This record gives sequence, C-alpha cells and structure tokens, in this order.
Amino acid sequence: MRKIIFLSILMIFTVSALDAQVYDIIDFTANDMNGNKIKLSDFNDKVVILDFWATWCGPCRREIPNLIDIKNTFKNEKFEIISIALERGSSEKAVRFVKENKMNWVHITDIEQATELARKYQIRYIPTMYIIKNGKIVAAGLSGAALKRKIKELI
Repeated sequence: MRKIIFLSILMIFTVSALDAQVYDIIDFTANDMNGNKIKLSDFNDKVVILDFWATWCGPCRREIPNLIDIKNTFKNEKFEIISIALERGSSEKAVRFVKENKMNWVHITDIEQATELARKYQIRYIPTMYIIKNGKIVAAGLSGAALKRKIKELI
C-alpha cells in the first residue's frame, strides 16, 4: 500500500513539475482526418492543446465536453486543439465519433501516423495533453477547469 501511495505522489509531482518547465516541441507533419496536411510548427502563433486520446478510453471521453467548451470559449482567439486518436484496428471509429460529437478541431486519426506520434512523444497513458505556446511545451497533465484556466492565462 505504501508503494502505491508513493508512486501516486511521485506521478503527481512529475506531471506538476512539467508545468514549471518548458520543452521544445517535437515537430511533425501529418494528415488530418480530412486529408489536409498539417505541421505542428505552423501553429506556433497559437496556443495549442496537443491531445492524445482514444474512443475506447473512458477518461478521454469524459474530457471531451471540457475540450468542446474550451474550443467554443476561445474560438476567436489564437488557439487550436490537435487531437491524435490512438485507436485499435480501424480509424473509422474515431472519425465517426468525432463527427457525431461535433468535435470541431484538428484530428489525426490515421493509425500509423498516430502511433508514430505517440512514440515520438513517448506517450505512456491516455489521455495525455500538452499545452504548447510559441513552439514550446509549457504545461502538461492538466484537465477540466485547470486546463481551461491555463489556456485563458496563456492567451
């Protein structure tokens, strides 16, 4: 039990510590679900949430209303969300889910591209969200109201 508590505390401090540090982005070029080529560094003039998620992930699905709210709140600002779907099997489920839930932002749903991006960013669990500003990762591990507050602070 002590080991579990220690690991939980360590994980909280590790994620929280990132909020105080800044890291360069790992730039990439990928096709969004509509076939448009996007490059992460093309968004350097915006605050970006880089969101790794999947339709089968309960915590990811619970965060979607918050992301929709954030997108709607800051739609007239220099802000964007780029979601990378880490699906199993076919990307069609993610495409359908995005459309049904009116998730009106950039989505990378191609399984091969998403898997490669998850490898580059060393994703160990989902959801994982990075907040990027000026080509730098400035925060990670935020969700809910804390995520929205951070976006507001950076814009």
